[in-house]
Amino acid sequence: MRHALLLFFALSLPAEEWIVAPDGNDQWSGKQLTPNATKTDGPFATLARAQVAVRAASTTDLRIVTVRGGRYELTAPLVFIPEDSGTAQHPVTWRGAHGETPVISGGVRLSGFQRDANARWTLTIPAVKNGEWTFRQLWVNGERRYRPRLPKDGYHFIDAELPASDAAQGKGFDRFRYRAGDLDPAWRNQRDIEVLTFHQWAMSRFRIQSIDPAARTVQFTGRTIANADWSGLKTGWRYLVENVAEAFGSPGEWYLDPQSGVLTYIPMPGEDLATAEIIAPRTEQLLRIDGDPAKGRFVEHLTLSDLTFAHTQWTLKPEGYSFYQAEMVIPATVVATGLRDSHIAGCAIIHTGGYGMELGAGCKRNTITSCLFTDLSAGGIKIGDGGVNKDEAQVTSHINVNHCLITNGGRVHPAGIGVWIGQSHDNSVTNCEIADFYYSALSLGWTWGYGPSHGHHNTVAWCHLHHLGQGVLSDMGGIYNLGVSPGTTFHGNHIHDVESFSYGGWGLYTDEGSSGVTMTNNLVHHTTSSGFHQHYGKDNVLRNNIFAYGQEAQVMRTRDENHLSFTLEGNILLARGTPLLGSNWNGDLSKFALNRNVYWDEDGSVDFAGKSLKEWQLQKEIDADSVVADPQFTDPARGDFSLKPGSPALKLGFEPLDPTKAGVRASSTTGVLKKWRGDMTGSLSKRAFPPKPLPPPPSAILDTFEETPVGQKAVGAVTSVDPAVSAATILVVAGSAATGTHSLRFIDAPGQRNGFDPHLYYEPRFAAGMIEGRFALRVEPNAVLIHEWRTPGHPYHTGPSLRVDGDGRVTAAGKELLRIPTDRWVSFAITTGLGPEANGTWTLAVTLPDAMQAQVFASLPCSRDFRALGWYGFVSDATQVASFSIDDLSVGPER
Repeated sequence: MRHALLLFFALSLPAEEWIVAPDGNDQWSGKQLTPNATKTDGPFATLARAQVAVRAASTTDLRIVTVRGGRYELTAPLVFIPEDSGTAQHPVTWRGAHGETPVISGGVRLSGFQRDANARWTLTIPAVKNGEWTFRQLWVNGERRYRPRLPKDGYHFIDAELPASDAAQGKGFDRFRYRAGDLDPAWRNQRDIEVLTFHQWAMSRFRIQSIDPAARTVQFTGRTIANADWSGLKTGWRYLVENVAEAFGSPGEWYLDPQSGVLTYIPMPGEDLATAEIIAPRTEQLLRIDGDPAKGRFVEHLTLSDLTFAHTQWTLKPEGYSFYQAEMVIPATVVATGLRDSHIAGCAIIHTGGYGMELGAGCKRNTITSCLFTDLSAGGIKIGDGGVNKDEAQVTSHINVNHCLITNGGRVHPAGIGVWIGQSHDNSVTNCEIADFYYSALSLGWTWGYGPSHGHHNTVAWCHLHHLGQGVLSDMGGIYNLGVSPGTTFHGNHIHDVESFSYGGWGLYTDEGSSGVTMTNNLVHHTTSSGFHQHYGKDNVLRNNIFAYGQEAQVMRTRDENHLSFTLEGNILLARGTPLLGSNWNGDLSKFALNRNVYWDEDGSVDFAGKSLKEWQLQKEIDADSVVADPQFTDPARGDFSLKPGSPALKLGFEPLDPTKAGVRASSTTGVLKKWRGDMTGSLSKRAFPPKPLPPPPSAILDTFEETPVGQKAVGAVTSVDPAVSAATILVVAGSAATGTHSLRFIDAPGQRNGFDPHLYYEPRFAAGMIEGRFALRVEPNAVLIHEWRTPGHPYHTGPSLRVDGDGRVTAAGKELLRIPTDRWVSFAITTGLGPEANGTWTLAVTLPDAMQAQVFASLPCSRDFRALGWYGFVSDATQVASFSIDDLSVGPER
């Protein structure tokens, strides 16, 4: 409303106005809405001509460009520079005509299609055949259409991880072994085929260099962004194959042959060739606002209203694409640098090749209100950049995003964010609805750990954030925060239906180093992990929130540090047969503060990290005024979390929440947002990526390390080492082995951030029957090996667990079982039951060198809740330089 009043006041001042219309002419005056009868005067035809007129006009008048309804195809972006600025008294306004929809498009409407004998629509495009143009997106009648993919349903799975090629060694990963039949070296146009590999919180997009059918290996032209486990190409991880000509054949699919230049489209039922609008993109950006904050040159006092920007391109480089997180390097349709004191209202950015809008370096005091962002290849809005800039003039700040609908994101780049805020401060995102993404709705901060950060005093309030993740990526939150963030607040938000692929589907997520964040009055429910999770951070506060129906827990905490991580006070935690508090609750009152909370489990079993409330209160000296009691929600199963008058939470001072205030208010749905909102809010578009697959079948593990080159990591395992301590490694070595010539050597070193590094684990996924794990061990002085079996997920339950020290002591269940010789190979075999066979015990058999029989230790105790094997790991737990080696490793059904 404030913006509308300012605009009304401004337009009441003396103004000069120009009109742009599809039937205009740049030789005319641009002063009339329509051409005159003699066609000698009328509106301009192009935005560029109007820009020339605005620059030439007096800056003492208001300058207004009114764009009439219709399509305006751009072959290059419109560029605003400081000379296109207005002043505080006389802003420059570019607006859509009232009641009309001008579409500024980076696409080309294709015509001349023919129907072939198979009822397919075909069009030869000379610019494609000549190598002058290609495109990877297509829209038919306003809907995104996709290229052919394999498999047709679900995902392919990597058969085996491979060491990186020499070119990628130590930098990333660039090949893997595929399962028989999944890839075909006979596919044509092979360099135009793309392989989409899913990691943990990101997806890479590769071009194929070669396929070796004998070895079943695929080599890519590029590599993943990092040489880290989270960006690996690991055994069992998912991938898709896109743009395969031989897979073409389903309604709605299209294929562009780069050799012939022929575009072929298979129409959906009811689509008519005579009336169909088919648009292909050719321009990556449509509007660039180019200030130069480093030189003190800004674009200021500019208003854009009721304009639609659509159909932008994204080009895949020859080496493919891979990035760390959030796709924040993907370009946007509208990009601003050095934009200040400006307003964008009632606009739509749709059908994009990347992000919708970017407010980059030096943008300050701008408002984005009542805008629509939908059908986004990546995310919605980016604010700031990734660098910590010492020059405050170049730091982005004071951006207000309000009453915007941001939906249907990540259509090409699934890690795109609804609103991404990097090294930027004093921004607010209020009363927005962000839905239908494959990763987080909001991401704030861009510093990992406690280092310097501009991400402070940001606000996310009264937003409705829902249907996120959708089983595609992991490690996400409705609101994700990163780094030191004093003064940042999240309040009044309604977050629900956050579904990760594996771990990490959280509502509120304070990740590495998040500090000084206050979270109040949020309603968070139905998440695959928990309503709130803190990886690590300091002095965060959670008050008056509701956390309900987390599938792993309601509140989770990971790293234990020597300071107050967070205060959880005056909240309601509601479970349905899952823990209230999950993961790591080590430490005491100095590490976390809990009080005046209401805890309840609808299944009736309430515990606190395995303790009763009374035991918890006595041991931890916390939660003194908390209660275990039914909070008396009206109908939580149907999403009604209002409290009945007799609720015990009200007696503790809980202030009732009103989630109807979250999201875009009806009074703010004006212009283009009002037109689109009724069809889009609360609904999900056609999926761009398959849903979460069923759990893969159990996979036996057998590795003698003979096929892995020396100096490489173990294939098929997750290897964790501290990158800052190069001396600590887990690599295959030659010369010492139980059998053959290769073994896997662990080398520990002091100074690592995590005491449990280096470590390695496999994910065998057995859930029933008698399971046997075997390995040979050569332990050296000063070494400490911990070998452990765990259930999948968090919190986990521990099964068989043993410790071997450098002096040869073998310990399990708190007792020393035997001593083994050091610097000699010793065989270990562990057997236990899973599923119906589980009974909370396991058996260890140890065969010493030259022994004819094993020493057997039966009925060793473990958790009675250990009923499935999802984590099979080896940890080096030494505190000094030490090493041990393993060989002949196997896990599978008992022989």
